[in-house]
Amino acid sequence: MPKIVNHEEKKQHILEVAYLNIQKHGSMGTSVRSIANAANMTTGQVRYYYPNHSILLEEILAQLTKEIEHQIIEIFMDQSKPIIPRIIQAILLTIPLDKKRRADMIVWLAVQNQNSVSVNQSMSNEIYILSEKVYEILKAEQLLKSNINKEKSVQRLHALIDGLALHKLYQPDQLSNELIEAIISDEIYSWME
Repeated sequence: MPKIVNHEEKKQHILEVAYLNIQKHGSMGTSVRSIANAANMTTGQVRYYYPNHSILLEEILAQLTKEIEHQIIEIFMDQSKPIIPRIIQAILLTIPLDKKRRADMIVWLAVQNQNSVSVNQSMSNEIYILSEKVYEILKAEQLLKSNINKEKSVQRLHALIDGLALHKLYQPDQLSNELIEAIISDEIYSWME
């Protein structure tokens, strides 16, 4: 009798192994062969689900993005907290303040770098979109200063988040999590009346 294979479990297993492999070796040091070895599979089995390295990297990035977006949506939907703490909490999800977010950022940067090199793509716009969403929420809540410049404010927040995230990733002990939260908070409050 033929063995029944759960294809979704196999695909997920490959993604999990690839995620750990990228954390350890970067996307350039991660090949289909190294992933297959770590997953106790053949390269043919891995290629059955992910025909090439780029498709595998894109799937990892899509899964990471979906997971973080889901968490951000949950935060924004939670009406039990005031809006400003929810905004700050959502932004902090994108900064490597703990082991999991640090690992996510390492993988995200490695995949983004590989995708930019291999298929001539630019960095994703997730942080810019989040910054725009913050502006729109504050506008809907009628909390913005009357003379605020949307494009300038959104770009400044985007750059601030990116800069803090990279700074925390490469020099984790230089900025405390509390200081990062205070910097983000100050920026958000600077938009308000």
